[in-house]
Amino acid sequence: MQSQNRIEPIDAALFVALGVVTFVALMSTMNIGVPRDESFYYHAAVQYVRWFEMMAVDFGSAFSQAAIDKHMSYNAEHPALMKMLFGLSWKLFSQKLGWLSEIDALRVPSAVFASALAGFVYLIGARVFGRVAGVLAVPLLFLQPRFFFHAHLACFDVPVIACWVAVVYGYWRALDDPRWGVFTGLAWGVALSVKLNAFFLPIVLGLHWLVYAWAARRRGEPFRMPWVFAWMGVLGPFLFLALWPRHWFDTVDRIQWYLNFHLQHVHYFVYYFGENIQQPPLPISYPWVMTLVTVPATILLAFVVGVALYRRRTDAPNLRLATGALLAINIIFPIALISMPETPIFGGTKHWASAMPFLAIVAAGGVTACGRALGLAFLDHTPASSGFLRATGISVVALAVALPAVMASVENHPIGPAYYNELIGSYRGAADLRMGRKFWGFVSREGLPYVNEHAPKNARIWTHNTTSFAWAMYQKDGLVRSDLRSTSAEASQMALYHHQKAFIYMLIPMWQAYGTRTPTYVVDRDGVPYLSIYER
Repeated sequence: MQSQNRIEPIDAALFVALGVVTFVALMSTMNIGVPRDESFYYHAAVQYVRWFEMMAVDFGSAFSQAAIDKHMSYNAEHPALMKMLFGLSWKLFSQKLGWLSEIDALRVPSAVFASALAGFVYLIGARVFGRVAGVLAVPLLFLQPRFFFHAHLACFDVPVIACWVAVVYGYWRALDDPRWGVFTGLAWGVALSVKLNAFFLPIVLGLHWLVYAWAARRRGEPFRMPWVFAWMGVLGPFLFLALWPRHWFDTVDRIQWYLNFHLQHVHYFVYYFGENIQQPPLPISYPWVMTLVTVPATILLAFVVGVALYRRRTDAPNLRLATGALLAINIIFPIALISMPETPIFGGTKHWASAMPFLAIVAAGGVTACGRALGLAFLDHTPASSGFLRATGISVVALAVALPAVMASVENHPIGPAYYNELIGSYRGAADLRMGRKFWGFVSREGLPYVNEHAPKNARIWTHNTTSFAWAMYQKDGLVRSDLRSTSAEASQMALYHHQKAFIYMLIPMWQAYGTRTPTYVVDRDGVPYLSIYER
């Protein structure tokens, strides 16, 4: 493990380079439909940016409670930071400069956070397993099709994961150099301003510190105060309030409402091995099994190898224990939290995806260890060839792990949440075992070219799980004809039915209204339908 208390120039350069590559990859693959939640955040972003416009006209009045409540009361169940960034990006890159479509412009901030995530994943991977592993950890994260999907969206999931990993990195550095405590506190404040998940970070870090302190005592080191927690305690709440204008007024009541909203969160529908789950408790196995069948199998295999080989490393045992505990807690805690009986039913793998960067780091460690072993197996005992053979071995193993994930990502894009891996038999295997296919209504975008070509002039369309906000965004960006109107199934001439078990009750009435059970167009993968378009 690297022991320097500063970031070396080469690490800073790789941080930037990996971030730039990630940003370009995301911005060049934005052909993803608009999910339900994202459409609500779009609507909020446009309202929130009006506050900044008001600020330019009447700066003083903009900071009144009336002005802030007017512009920031919609979607008050989530912090304001990302919605403000979405709105400012939309205003700049779409409305003023005209460089990007409205949808793509709103998504730029998420791509920026994902790029920062790539950099911090590298820094942790390099610090634990070496620079090669740090570099490899980035594609092993973003080549997970479901994670890659969420990294595009103007939502809060990947931005808060980026903050999570930044906080963990800062905390880990602060244990050696207390000056990193300021960075950690600031990063936690931003995380709190992105999504509720950040409230669990002190628990995660506290659990690790207990292991770290015990290991340090066994090494005979003197007790050192964890000042990083003091910085978090000061800077975190300060930024949480400073970056959420609505909480500047009636602060206690509004924070209490925010927390109660999530403690009493509505339950989503989960379809799990044929079981319809709408009320807690969620099966304890659910997030563990879903992780097992939704991360590419080769990455999972590399992870298992990484865990096994990490235990055999020659570092000082106590130091190795403390480092391993940091990775293990960050992998186990998010998944275990969702599996608890008291946790509201969320269902999507994105809700425990903060474990995935650390899983990818360990998998990268497994790749490099196996690659070096493969190279050593062919060494001819000449020093001149050893470096080349090790590099060749790592390259061979990395390609063996990454190529199947690349193929899965290419085949699956742009319907990421539909992905299942080889362990369950991919799309067909998951369908045969009656697993949930997708959610959020985003697959409509895949059917829009057919709708544009075949819908009668001024036709009424039943968009089903695609919200009116999303439909309006498609029309503004020219993805669907402006004369087409969203309406109910009964009044429609064309229907976009999303294949989700929760909506099966809508299908038979729609068949009866349309006089047919045969769709005229289907969006599918390997024969498994995800969107069916019906014409009256």
